[in-house]
Amino acid sequence: MTGAGEAKQMLGVIWAAMLAAVATYAAVAFLIIDEIEAPVAESPAWLRYAFSAFAVLLGGLSLWWRRRLFAAGTITPEQQRTHAIVIWALCEAVALCGFVLGFVTHDFDEFSPFALAAAALLILHRPANLPRQAGAETA
Repeated sequence: MTGAGEAKQMLGVIWAAMLAAVATYAAVAFLIIDEIEAPVAESPAWLRYAFSAFAVLLGGLSLWWRRRLFAAGTITPEQQRTHAIVIWALCEAVALCGFVLGFVTHDFDEFSPFALAAAALLILHRPANLPRQAGAETA
């Protein structure tokens, strides 16, 4: 396998691990949140709004970062890997916002939209959608 092929495969493994992490968060939240004793008082609405706003900011930042990556034109494999990991970490952080919110509110339904959004962002930013690397072979 060529160096470019190995780099592409490594990016695919990292991306799949990030997507699997979101699925793991969902499984843990589903299994654990309902087992936790519900709080006596309702969680404040501002908490939901704060986590939601932060998650939207992170998702928007991942889109901006990807656009910045495409605007750079042809990039080196090291730059592509670095940018891709940053983008995917921003997407995964969306799920983490929901994960924390779900545990704080003791409600799995609070987590679900965040996990779906994170998975959708990761699929949008999959390795096949990254810009072409400098020196990559044309197939």
